[in-house]
Amino acid sequence: KVKATIERGDTERVAVPKLVNELLRALKSRSLTAQSSANVLWAIVSMEKQMPQLKPLMPELIPMIQLVAKDMVAQAISNVMWAFARCEIDSGASESFFEMLAERAFMEADSFDGQGLANIFWASAKLRRRGAPVSPFLDVLPILSEMVVQRASAMTAQAIANTLRGIADLRQEASTSELGSDAIPILTEMFIKKAPQLTDRQLAFDVPEVALAVAKLQIQPRALLKTIATRCKTQGVLRQMNDWGLCAATWSYTDVFQDAEFSDFQNCLRAEVARRGTISEEMISRSQLGPDEWQT
Repeated sequence: KVKATIERGDTERVAVPKLVNELLRALKSRSLTAQSSANVLWAIVSMEKQMPQLKPLMPELIPMIQLVAKDMVAQAISNVMWAFARCEIDSGASESFFEMLAERAFMEADSFDGQGLANIFWASAKLRRRGAPVSPFLDVLPILSEMVVQRASAMTAQAIANTLRGIADLRQEASTSELGSDAIPILTEMFIKKAPQLTDRQLAFDVPEVALAVAKLQIQPRALLKTIATRCKTQGVLRQMNDWGLCAATWSYTDVFQDAEFSDFQNCLRAEVARRGTISEEMISRSQLGPDEWQT
């Protein structure tokens, strides 16, 4: 089922307990393939709020993931990295596991699509911040960055935003100052092209990520900054930003990009901050840490 269609009663029906039992049986017998294991992990993490009954599978699933990592293809690698980054549960994955996964990513580099690449960059940054031993991926990311250049035109705006954030955070935290140098100009160009077709809701979700990324990268792609300022100064966009998004956009455009050319957008951002009445200057400053860390 599509997540949005799942109703409360659905999770109490016989089908879900039966599914859990069947999967537990398959996991205990170690009979799931690499792709199936990755898909199950992705599904559990994706639906953790709608179907918490799936969580008991995790203690059996994580060892299975580690067992079959040597057979994973691009989509499975992407699913696993994304799920480990999203999951609140400590995977307990060792550096040797990430070495194996990074080696498979190197072998499968040509097979990643745009979303898969976005997942890898975003997840590598988030896992590193959390202290997971993902250092082996740092050697593979420059190669995957080359693939981003080739896949950027097919990426969604959200995938572009996640890739830029991943690159920016990894450069800052892993001292990889050249990472993504080939991909960043292409990604910003593609976001500019896609911006006119984005809905207000999409802009409200993606723009703070993009603005924060380029601010942290310490670059000023004028065409991109102008596009964002022009498209996002309406109430339709600003009022749909969550508090972190509004803070991140405000910090980027008032603390980093202080050019008078963007004064209209800066004023609109400040007006929305004032309208909400609950956002402090400290919250705006801390937004640069990212949506998970800014209020901790």
